Amino acid sequence: MSVSISRAILHILDTSVGVPVISENLMSLGEDMREYTEKHILKCFNDSDLKKTKFINEDGLFFKLIKEYSDNNEFKKFSKEIAEFFYKLISENPDIKPCDLLFVQANVYNKDYMVIMKLNYKKGYIHYSKEEEGTKNIIIEQPCSLPAASQRIDEFIFVDINTLEIFVKEKKCQVYNEPCYYISKHLLGCKEEKPDKEKVKIITETTDKLIKEFYDDDLMMKTKVKNMIRENVEESLNIDLYQISEEVFKDEDIKKTYKEEIRMKGLKEPEVKVNFNYANKIKTKQKIVTDEGIEINIPYEMLNNKDKVEFITNVDGTISIVLKNIDSIEDK
Repeated sequence: MSVSISRAILHILDTSVGVPVISENLMSLGEDMREYTEKHILKCFNDSDLKKTKFINEDGLFFKLIKEYSDNNEFKKFSKEIAEFFYKLISENPDIKPCDLLFVQANVYNKDYMVIMKLNYKKGYIHYSKEEEGTKNIIIEQPCSLPAASQRIDEFIFVDINTLEIFVKEKKCQVYNEPCYYISKHLLGCKEEKPDKEKVKIITETTDKLIKEFYDDDLMMKTKVKNMIRENVEESLNIDLYQISEEVFKDEDIKKTYKEEIRMKGLKEPEVKVNFNYANKIKTKQKIVTDEGIEINIPYEMLNNKDKVEFITNVDGTISIVLKNIDSIEDK
């Protein structure tokens, strides 16, 4: 099995109650509850927004508690102290959604993890029968519904119990008057990493902006950037910012502008690492839409292959796209 659960405990952090409802006992994992939890763990583990980070505050509460837990295995104590800290954070910062915190010790793909899933409350609806000169059936709102097994969880943490490698998916919230990735900053004491999707967006939007400004919005240059990103990720799960700068921009001043803008937007390292989950989401095709609404999807590796695709700029300024050496055409 890809997931094996050892134990789990649930704490209720509903700020409308006024205090956290801390469970004194482990959850009973019947067949339905075990299936629900396993499904969520697998979805979380394979989530494309999962990002790897690292502890930068070894004097912080979370690091001390997870170290103690890896030594003494006191599951209930660990979960209680984290839940109480989290409740204080939620109650003092209304931008953070109230939730239930589900702590699970599980083996996932042969590694032992402490999994913490923040089950944010959602509005749901249930039927209700009341007596009003006879039976009257109505629908009422249930404000503290938990995510269904088919839904994605927005925020969660995986800590490798043996190596203390840490992975997180989180939302940016206004916390103590500052927008931040609050789970990393205030709970974990970890480096605030941008999601892979945001990093790639910064790279593509910055290159697109400069190509539009200095190279007349050249489509092939934009495509080259996206193809380089795809190739980098496929080969090493790293995006080489220096390589993009050198191979796309020939003018030294434009290279300098590109590097400065990338750094200003928060990408300060020469390489951007992405996780395997996100790598599988990287687009493999360039979608081209003409001014008349014609859409063409072309695999990136074929865009520079003139035996397959050719872009011709006509004397009147219009563009012709020629598709070559086609063996068959299907109607889809």
